[in-house]
Amino acid sequence: MSAVLNLTIPFFALIFLGMFCRGIGFVDQRDARMMAKYAFFIAMPTMVFVKIGAGSALDFLNWGFIWRYELATALVFVLSALVARPLFSLSRLESGIFGLNAAYPNYGYIGVPLAILALGDRAALPLALILAMDTVVLLVLTGWFATPGAGTDGAALGKTLWKALVTVAKNPLLISAVLGLIYAASGVTSPVMLAALLDMISDSAAPVALFALGATVYGQPLKNALGELATISVARLIIHPVLVAALFLLLPGVDPLWIKAALLSACLPVAANVFVLSDHYGGYSGRSASAILMTTILASITVPIALYIIMTVV
Repeated sequence: MSAVLNLTIPFFALIFLGMFCRGIGFVDQRDARMMAKYAFFIAMPTMVFVKIGAGSALDFLNWGFIWRYELATALVFVLSALVARPLFSLSRLESGIFGLNAAYPNYGYIGVPLAILALGDRAALPLALILAMDTVVLLVLTGWFATPGAGTDGAALGKTLWKALVTVAKNPLLISAVLGLIYAASGVTSPVMLAALLDMISDSAAPVALFALGATVYGQPLKNALGELATISVARLIIHPVLVAALFLLLPGVDPLWIKAALLSACLPVAANVFVLSDHYGGYSGRSASAILMTTILASITVPIALYIIMTVV
């Protein structure tokens, strides 16, 4: 357990440091946004490229892996949305965003760097695949709940799917993953100076991303709608990883490292992108911001426990 804590405590300490610095006014929202942009568009893609580029490109389209993970994700989303609508008197749109909170883990800022650190460079590949497919599944489901008549209108559903695919194609982490696969398959060796530059940028990804995350979520209210926030937290931090574990362990045939990567991804807090999407659709944005903060705080306890189980049992 001490080895796991040695990995996870620095991660969450950086998040809390970001919160602290935002709280004392050392950084403001503009600073946090700038650091988040650097992390998401420059440092994290570089890290994904470097790690995937150093491996093999043969296993990327692992359908046995992805259908198990995405089935669990879709079940968490749909069941959470359907339960929350009557339970908390939510609209169709609000229940969809509720489901998004329950099913969308923060694999961008936390999952990718933590998986690489805990499981090794090979973990970058399954995380990249989850990122790509999760984005399609979650955006399509969210768009379906946000679009009146989408249940019977094939054109509306097709438009939602197309938007989701376009969004995925523009994702810098996915683009860098594809470039890393191409580089790995090419057998080309980078010049020493270029490799050193990429390594420097890659090494900055985790600390900047985690600090920016803490500074971004600081100040969100937690007193309102505690029942909804608690339900999201249980779905996000407990139910999703349990479903993923059940599908992978009861239906064997997947590389154990990939199973560990899937389980680690499933137990992460709500992704920061959920707030962006809720604001875009015009519903449940305040509660989403609070859910991101609450699950991030709770994850500082649950993720080390989950990682210990993953490393010792799976």
